[in-house]
Amino acid sequence: MNINASGKCSRLAGILEKALLENSVASAGLRGCTIDIGEATDPSFGVPQHARDAIFVGDAAWIDKGTVDAATEALLKASPDKVQMRPRWDSAAQKWHIDFKPMAGDALDMIGGQLFSPWNISYMSRIFKEPLSYSNVNRYVHYDSGSNPWAEIYTLYLEQYSGWAMAAQTGSLQNVMMSDVNVRDGMMSAPVINISGTYSLTLEEEIRNNGAGSPFGQSPMARKQSYLNYAMNMLKAVIAIYGNAETDTDGLTTINPAIISPSTDCLKNMVTATQPGYKMYASLAQKINDFLTISDNKFNKFVIVMSPEALNYLRSTPYSEVYDPSAAMKIFLGNYGAQTKEGGVPDIEFISEPLLKAGSIFNPGTADYTMILAPSVGAGPSNEDQPNYVFGSPLQKFVFPAIPGQYNTQYKTLARLAGIICPVPSAIRIYKGYGVQ
Repeated sequence: MNINASGKCSRLAGILEKALLENSVASAGLRGCTIDIGEATDPSFGVPQHARDAIFVGDAAWIDKGTVDAATEALLKASPDKVQMRPRWDSAAQKWHIDFKPMAGDALDMIGGQLFSPWNISYMSRIFKEPLSYSNVNRYVHYDSGSNPWAEIYTLYLEQYSGWAMAAQTGSLQNVMMSDVNVRDGMMSAPVINISGTYSLTLEEEIRNNGAGSPFGQSPMARKQSYLNYAMNMLKAVIAIYGNAETDTDGLTTINPAIISPSTDCLKNMVTATQPGYKMYASLAQKINDFLTISDNKFNKFVIVMSPEALNYLRSTPYSEVYDPSAAMKIFLGNYGAQTKEGGVPDIEFISEPLLKAGSIFNPGTADYTMILAPSVGAGPSNEDQPNYVFGSPLQKFVFPAIPGQYNTQYKTLARLAGIICPVPSAIRIYKGYGVQ
């Protein structure tokens, strides 16, 4: 797979390259594909002009004359199935030229190259696919497309009030103060990043996909679009969590620059300490109390996102070997009784996130991350529920045929992102080394 990135997106390209090296099947499925990552304002990575009005081969208005030599024409009359047509785009004439060429090894005989005859081979009914890395970012991040999928700037409007009502001043001719309650507007903006990937389906692959010479009826190369979507979705998850500093794109871990190092021991070390479950319970309750105190208990629901290892410790360590063998997490969910501003107990959800674990290609450090997030809050005079942070994504996925200079059928997949926009920074709290130090 070829990865082209602008200078400001080189870190994202490096992460994607390392991720593919760890997944040989995904790497094989993406062989011959190209992915581009860059700012929408960069001409080299902008949206192609033909993306909104794609040109398809077959439109008579765009097809020019064909070219064929005498030998190919004679072959066409004798054996039409041995001649192929290759559309070739002429950018100067803005036309498609149709070249007639003899077949040149495009069909691949998969069985003929094997050591055993076909009747001595028994195939499994399915192809084994390698397990891939994953992210649960879609469970705790709110995607918002905005109003313009082709915009270069993503903007969130804000509404605040100013002024105070005054008592015992009505009708006073001496009152020259203006203390009316007004509403003022603001905005938060972020630049849009383009992530695009291309892949081609050759005549050989199309023949394979029709079952010619393949006992499975489908080639892994026919799943290029699925693997390309996977690679792009992983990049989206990396941007949602870690952002991209070079393009001033924020992620969840960069909204509040001050990432907290816990004063207590990490969960991994607590397992071997005295009363490990109780210590886990107390440390977690203290962190959630701090989180709620900053917001005056305004949040009705929050999620705790941890590395898989940290969450496993919390789920399996008994609260007490003498009094209660239940896991520390079960005790916590049953006993924690903080109240929201409406007087209820906030909903708490724990989510495993592999992108937060230490020593990975996404987080190469020796300490993992733990995120406490409040997805929404009641806001405004009507207490309207609204998201505390949004992942600006003007275009989630857009597939269109690129204009190839060869006979291959080439497709391009485009995603356009602006990162995390968070008007309520107190809704995000990040700890480093709480699970593993």
